[in-house]
Order: sequence, then C-alpha cells, then structure tokens
Amino acid sequence: MTKKKQPPQLSLVNYIKTKARTLPIYKCYINSDWIDMATANIIIARQKPSGNFILGVYCLECLGKGLVIARAFTNMTQANIDEFLEKMAPKKLEVNMVVEIDYALAHNIIYGAVALARKKRYKPDAEFECSKYILEEDDGKIEHIDITFGNNEE
Repeated sequence: MTKKKQPPQLSLVNYIKTKARTLPIYKCYINSDWIDMATANIIIARQKPSGNFILGVYCLECLGKGLVIARAFTNMTQANIDEFLEKMAPKKLEVNMVVEIDYALAHNIIYGAVALARKKRYKPDAEFECSKYILEEDDGKIEHIDITFGNNEE
C-alpha cells in the first residue's frame, strides 16, 4: 500500500506572510482611552475559512517609542479574542474600555507609530516583520487619517 504524499505544511510565519492579506478583516479593536493615554493597544482579526482567526496585536506609544510590541497569532477562536480584549482593557465600572474601530483608523495608528519609531531611531518590534502581513500594505490605498504622533521636542 502506497502512502499519499501530503502537501508541505506552511510554517506560521510563511502562512501569515502568504495568506493573511487574502483573508477578510473580521474586526479591529482599540482601548477607548488611547487618545488621552497616548498609548494604544490594537487587535486586528482576520477570519480564516475554518472560522478561526489570525490576530495581529500591536502595542503603541503615540508620544514615545512608537510601535513597542507586535505579535501575530493563528488559529485563534472567538473565546481567545475575548480573552485578549479582557486583558487589554478590563471593564471598569461597567464601562467597556475596548471599542471596535474601522480598519482604516487602526491601519493609520499602527503605521503612524511605526514611522514615529523610525523617526526617533527606535527599531520597531522585530516581530513586526511578520505581523505587518496581517495589515494591508501601507501603499496609499487605505484612506489617510491625520493623526499626530510624537511631541514637540524636536
């Protein structure tokens, strides 16, 4: 009896680099106090055909270092997303500290923070090289939203 050859499995990184941008964006989230705190925690979820999700998780300092943390996760469930949201900003006094946002806003905040990091000569988190594929390319096709990053030190 001969065994059928299985197609090679893509590594997590290669799967994200080659497939993530082809998946529909499910939802985007941010902490509701990001403007006042000048710190944004953003989750971008893309839905796989299986119903599970690929997540990009980004922690940003809008006045400081820019992009601080970038992570990519695959095969996440809705329960996993809910856990991330609870850790990101727990409800305080029954006020939801996490809000859903439009992808264009999330895109502009993340890429603005990346530009700030480069301007201040900080290296964005090394894992951004993978997690950036969860985002659309920053090639001008996504609506530009004017957001101020950094402070007036320079």
